Amino acid sequence: MGRILILLFIFLIPIIGQSQIQLANTYVEAREIAKNLYIPWDLDMDSDGNLWFSQRNGYIIKLNPEEDNPTLDTIYKVPEVFQSADNTGLQGLALHPKFPLIPYIFVHYSTELFNARLTRLTYSINSNSIVDTTHLLYRIPGNDSHIGSRIVFEDDETIFLTTGDGYDGGLPQDKNSLAGKVLRLSVDGKKIEDNPFGSYAYSIGHRNPQGLVKVGDRLFSTEHGTSTDDELNEIVKGENYGWPLMEGFCDLPSEQIICDTLNVHEPILVWTPTDAPCGMAYFNHESIPEWQNSLIISFLKAKRISVVKGFEGGSASATEEEYLELAYGRIRDVFVSPNGKIYLATSNQEANGALVVKPDDDKIIELYNPQYTYVENKKSLEVEVNLFPNPTDKQFYIIFEKEYQWVDFEIFNQFGRLIEAFRVSPQQNQSSLFLIERSALRDGVYFVNFKTSEGTSKTEKVVFINQ
Repeated sequence: MGRILILLFIFLIPIIGQSQIQLANTYVEAREIAKNLYIPWDLDMDSDGNLWFSQRNGYIIKLNPEEDNPTLDTIYKVPEVFQSADNTGLQGLALHPKFPLIPYIFVHYSTELFNARLTRLTYSINSNSIVDTTHLLYRIPGNDSHIGSRIVFEDDETIFLTTGDGYDGGLPQDKNSLAGKVLRLSVDGKKIEDNPFGSYAYSIGHRNPQGLVKVGDRLFSTEHGTSTDDELNEIVKGENYGWPLMEGFCDLPSEQIICDTLNVHEPILVWTPTDAPCGMAYFNHESIPEWQNSLIISFLKAKRISVVKGFEGGSASATEEEYLELAYGRIRDVFVSPNGKIYLATSNQEANGALVVKPDDDKIIELYNPQYTYVENKKSLEVEVNLFPNPTDKQFYIIFEKEYQWVDFEIFNQFGRLIEAFRVSPQQNQSSLFLIERSALRDGVYFVNFKTSEGTSKTEKVVFINQ
């Protein structure tokens, strides 16, 4: 049955000098913290409060947003990134939730016109560089657009990835295809055992989902329609979202049979004609009370952000407020930092932005309440002694808390024979990450025993495969 969509379209709040939004009781100011960028695509933040972002030309960059004129620190240029004239290149980027103690960076990018790849990079704190590359998913169908892509963590071991249909209408309903899906896999690239279709797919029937955010235990996505029916969806395990057989609500007689047959999961909101919703973040911070418990969505075609409330209850309760229309052009991503500041990335130098590009585009913009006292974004990561990846083929990493004066490691084979023993002193090394080479160890199961200076101990199993 069709649903009645209740939208609260509030008139566009005037922008004072294009740098301030006036809410009921709060002024939100905008500050450009970086400019002259090349199509920044995805934003994330580490535990020290550094903002990381991908650029479509393959570069991974970080900066400290608290600086008056932040220095751009280029960390890495992802090789084999393919850029078409339209919208391919390096797109999705996500830091592991315990980064840099677990120093994984996940990236999704095009390698050629019809193929994309999900890759895990390993970052070294000591050298401030990438020291290892592991390709997790090869040959994800793509095209010169419609490849997704956002990466979100379900937990420390599991990630979600959105993928587009690559302009191939036969793939979104194919449960074994990687295209037109929300995928769910381990940080080592393995299928999750309880995935609903026995494949990597967590949900199917998507056209081009470009936003993804986890709110508590729930998952929400934005998706591009054709000329109608951009969608805001709640992503539910095992559900079908209809594309290409239908889009938007099941509100036409011609759609009802399809909806009933496929058991289509209807959207929360739709935008018709299309506005191209893109990146999305959850905001629930006291710094801007009017925006608490809302989804903030960036838009490309409509060149604005929207604040959506009531999204948990579906279309019957969702309301939308629109801000910053035309102020910065096409807005590709939005990120909410732990201290409540909001960061936007523009996307004006791509082909669709040719009419709005400015001399100093592209940019990253900070939104904040100047009357609120913000705390720093630095956070403590409490991680027990741990090793990863596991299983592994060549090497593994050991991480531990820095306050230990020393940690002893013993490696035993499955028969209890001591193979190797060594001690590391993290306070001397000033690093929480240690690389352990496989060397001459054969394939098989080994046990690593950790003993710390505080008297605690732990034993973990590690499996070496396919040397």
